[in-house]
Amino acid sequence: MTQTKEGFFWSPTHSYNGLETDAVRISSHTVAQSYDVVVIGSGFAGLIAARDISQKRDIKVLLVEGRDRIGGRTWTAKAMGQEFEMGGTWVHWGQPHVYSEIRRYGLHEALKITSGTGDLQRMMFKPKDQAVKDLDPQATDALLDQIAEKFFTVNGQTARQLMPFPHQPFRTPAQPWEQYDHMSVRDRLDQIEATEEAKQLLEAHTNSFGCGTAEDTSFTEALRWFTLGGYSFQGMYEAVGMFKLGNGGMTALASRILDDYQGDILFNSTVQEIHQDQERVSISFKNRPPIQAKHAVCTIPLNCLSDITFSPPLDPTRLQAISKGHTNTGAKIHFSLPTTEKGWFANTPDATQSDYLMSFSDSNPSVKGEAQGTNCIAFSYSGKLQDPGANEAIISSFKALRPDAEVQAYLTHPWATDEFAKGTWYCGGPGVTTRYLRALQKPHGRVAMASGDWADGWRGFVDGAVEQGMLAARWVVRSQSV
Repeated sequence: MTQTKEGFFWSPTHSYNGLETDAVRISSHTVAQSYDVVVIGSGFAGLIAARDISQKRDIKVLLVEGRDRIGGRTWTAKAMGQEFEMGGTWVHWGQPHVYSEIRRYGLHEALKITSGTGDLQRMMFKPKDQAVKDLDPQATDALLDQIAEKFFTVNGQTARQLMPFPHQPFRTPAQPWEQYDHMSVRDRLDQIEATEEAKQLLEAHTNSFGCGTAEDTSFTEALRWFTLGGYSFQGMYEAVGMFKLGNGGMTALASRILDDYQGDILFNSTVQEIHQDQERVSISFKNRPPIQAKHAVCTIPLNCLSDITFSPPLDPTRLQAISKGHTNTGAKIHFSLPTTEKGWFANTPDATQSDYLMSFSDSNPSVKGEAQGTNCIAFSYSGKLQDPGANEAIISSFKALRPDAEVQAYLTHPWATDEFAKGTWYCGGPGVTTRYLRALQKPHGRVAMASGDWADGWRGFVDGAVEQGMLAARWVVRSQSV
């Protein structure tokens, strides 16, 4: 088993950086100075682009990665005899691009269910300035459906009417959602008539879309999640938080894609500059000589693009988007509990008194065929719990949301301070989509720009990364033939 330099494990007896994973790879034995195409980044956008381009005849491809592993913001760690998804996790047949890849490699047989969303037995909620209390799951779901219908119906137009084509955000004629992109979730909550209890319940759920507050998240960002999930919270949670891969997890999928790639690969190589003229692209690195190519694919995340010098420079609109970045810097933490618990879910809109916005049970590990203990996942509000070694703060804050829980271990990856991520999954603030999305998606000269951070549909998800990698490959192959 190989060990990456990334990830952190804590238990009362020991802690360490660097977790075991199948995602670690080695560079090609020899790397040339010139290629037809260089793909920057081996997350899912980069893997898909590199595979698809390399399978075309007579196109020589190099895949470049700054880390020591594949997967980008998605990788599967191994600890305590189990698998843990450190980043992107949940998949669904309603996520068309990634599910197509799962089915292509026969991994659909390995799908399993997260207990806190698929087998919910207990629901907990912390209202603002109050203690955690138990809720009736069925009654709470009914209340959430009622408030969601009010929230997502604007000026007599339902969610289906506002965003009928969520995978085509700028379809012609324009969809009605565009005229409401300036609003935050808070703006929309203030417009509707509902009880404070109902508003706080909805707010807690929409906060989870980007580990932020109602002020941070745009109304249309919440609408996009809701519509992609089939215009219901139940459908959305099934699509984004119920099904995940076993038997190697998301790293198994990434590995299958890499196995079909027919080119060279270079790890531990950090890109500094992308220079181009009318005929060539030159990629400069921190630790090795430049590499030339006819075209390039840049899959660097939005929050990291400011670290790269582009020559000629990017257009002003794209530079504004990069300067603004996206809002999600929350932490994802796996907790191991000694008690064997049935499915549970807990959340809160109280970003003032709680470092965590949400937690839920994931699985019950099996020991000699019997369930023993509980694995659960917690997400912090953006900017909180950024130090993975601050175990006292991490555990005490968790117990504020789950007062009866005892923690025997935890694992995490500090995405917010990761130099190749600088955040978790994408979430946009008010006005961002209409102002920046088109510009972010455009090629920059001979460089295709491909990231799940600016996907059409499942933006911020692995599905969005696969979508963008596929589109980038198509553009590059077409450009190579010109």
